[in-house]
Amino acid sequence: MKNVNVFSAAFILLSFSFVFTSCKRDTTDFVSATEQILIRSAWSVDYYYNNQDMTNSFSSSRILFSSTGAVGYQKDGQTIPGKWSINTDVTNNEMITLQFNTSDANVSMLNKSWKLTHRSTSSMQFVETDGTANIFFRIKTQ
Repeated sequence: MKNVNVFSAAFILLSFSFVFTSCKRDTTDFVSATEQILIRSAWSVDYYYNNQDMTNSFSSSRILFSSTGAVGYQKDGQTIPGKWSINTDVTNNEMITLQFNTSDANVSMLNKSWKLTHRSTSSMQFVETDGTANIFFRIKTQ
């Protein structure tokens, strides 16, 4: 009888270990709400601040996000290609990283990892701290 109880206890423990270790959340097809909002619309820079208001540097431009990780900055009939990604930092803040392939000084100001501080279906606000200054960036749907 003692052997049966030991066998039963071992079987129960083994069963629990499979239940708690073999089930993993599949996030390969996970698309965040932020990504869904970004890829749905064309965006314009509503506000950009880096020690002064620099919003006029982005007038008449559009930013287009793709679900493939591509991003385009359009202005005056030209499109500057780039890439973007979304992830979370160690404190679970959503981070958007933009990297445009350009030497244009204005567009290069967007090449950063931005912490998302506000999100709605029509606007998003980001902040980046470079150690000396806070840089704010806000986009809105067109």
